[in-house]
Formats: sequence, C-alpha cells, structure tokens
Amino acid sequence: MENEELFKLLAGNYPLRSALKEQLNEMIKREHYPKSQVILKPGQVANRAWFIVEGSAMGLIYREEKKVPFWFWNEKQLMVSLNSFFNQSPAETFIELLEPSLLLSISYEHVSEILKAFPESNDYIRKIMHEYQRASEKRILEFAAYSPEEHYLHLMKECPAIFRKASVESIAAYLGISRKTLNRIRNRTRRM
Repeated sequence: MENEELFKLLAGNYPLRSALKEQLNEMIKREHYPKSQVILKPGQVANRAWFIVEGSAMGLIYREEKKVPFWFWNEKQLMVSLNSFFNQSPAETFIELLEPSLLLSISYEHVSEILKAFPESNDYIRKIMHEYQRASEKRILEFAAYSPEEHYLHLMKECPAIFRKASVESIAAYLGISRKTLNRIRNRTRRM
C-alpha cells in the first residue's frame, strides 16, 4: 500500500489492522505544494494533519516583521498544530513549507471517525501527543541548559538537513541568536 511509511510511524513494530489501513487509505489525501507555501495561518482552525513524504516545513511566528521559527519538520514526520487540530481552535502560528513538498493529509472529521470505529487508534494518537510533548520538553531544556554553541552543535547532529533547507536567518532565530553570532559559531565549529 502507498501509505506504509505513515502506518509504520503510527503503529511502530505492530502492524495496523487491515480494516483500519483500508479505511485510512480511503481518507488520506496526497497534496503537492510549492516552496514557501503557507498551509496554516494564525486564526485558521487546523482541520488537517499531515505526514511529510517529501519536503520540510517550519512552524513560526512573526515578531517585529521577522520570521521566528519554533519548530522544524522533515521527511517521514507527522506535522500538526496540536492545539488547533485536536481542540478545533484557531491556530496562533504559521506552518510554512521550506521546499516543494509532497504531503499526506487527513481531516479532523476523518480522524474522529477513525477513533470511533477503531478504539486502538487512541493509542496511536496518544503516541503522537507523547512524542510532541517529549520534543517540546527537550527543546525547552536545551534553551535552559545549552550555550548557543552547544545548541547549534546539537541541532547540527539531530537535524542536519535543516541547514540545507532553512535560511541562515531562520536558523539563527530558531536558536535565539543573531545572524552575526551564528556566523561566529559556525566559523569556530568548522575549525574543531
């Protein structure tokens, strides 16, 4: 089936039931978007969740007319504005694609149908929420405990593709430093 990578991410080592896979295959949409496409804006309700087949994206806010990223997503990751999607409330942030992207998407209504028809799917949702919470806590701890250089080196190790896909300004803003400071860190770490 064409959505096997998504199913493996959801279920881990345990395969999804055939009936659940069939239902999901009917509900999932394939979407192609160009670079810089904004797929969620503040005030919109996130009525879709996405799986990135090809491409990458960033969650961001604007501060003083500058993009300030707070999250990056890469291929083979689930991309969702958790609060907006699960509470069906207006989003407070943007989701923008960093490159041309192929996404699989499912609507909130379809997720609700799946949860009713297949009770075990609650475990998959719980797993997704747990992963987002873990990643959020990790990011907070990095800001509290890491120096800017350590934060940069950790990002290089954990997410090297971002350095090819995101602008220098976006990476500096994500790290909470100026572009000038980022350039100094890059020069120092190249010599290591």
